[in-house]
Amino acid sequence: MAKIVLLSIVAYLLGSIPNGYIICKKFYHIDITKYGSKNIGMTNVQRVVGNKAAIAVFLLDFAKGFLAVIIGKYFLNSPSLAITLGIMAIIGHDYSLFMPHFRGGKGVATTYGVIVAISVYTGLLSGGVFFLIIFLTRYVSLASIVSVCFFPLFLILFHADKTIILSSLIIILLVIISHRENIKRLLKRNERKIGEKIKIDEDKN
Repeated sequence: MAKIVLLSIVAYLLGSIPNGYIICKKFYHIDITKYGSKNIGMTNVQRVVGNKAAIAVFLLDFAKGFLAVIIGKYFLNSPSLAITLGIMAIIGHDYSLFMPHFRGGKGVATTYGVIVAISVYTGLLSGGVFFLIIFLTRYVSLASIVSVCFFPLFLILFHADKTIILSSLIIILLVIISHRENIKRLLKRNERKIGEKIKIDEDKN
């Protein structure tokens, strides 16, 4: 039990690393939390400073979720417990200990790291759904929500453990909670689409 608690703390701290904030601050000398959606995740980074930074943020945030699950598999020898560490990494990303007011990102890249670490096949299929929705709508937020909602269905398809399937529902809930403002904008049809740029010298509102 003590090992699970300790590793859960480690996973949360790993997830809390604000890669988007660090990269924008160090290499672009801006505080990403003051521009665009004020989010530290890949999508806002892409809109504010460009694709190179966004790719770096995605890979680093993906690695947080992936490593958390791999650590769980190695030290706990249980995929069912490993996904718990993945969830802790997602929570860490969404509510970062290292950011003011625990403000983090929306957890999509980290979630995909968890999904791929649990099952490469479900990760590929969920990724396929993501890009299909992007192609059809150009809404990153909608693609993120829909593709993650398919995660448990793909787990069922590949006969995953029931505990993992139930845990995947928690992941869906976290993604929906982190995208609640996006959902409101989608319903009002004023959500930004992929590729829309934000100039760093424009109003920060």
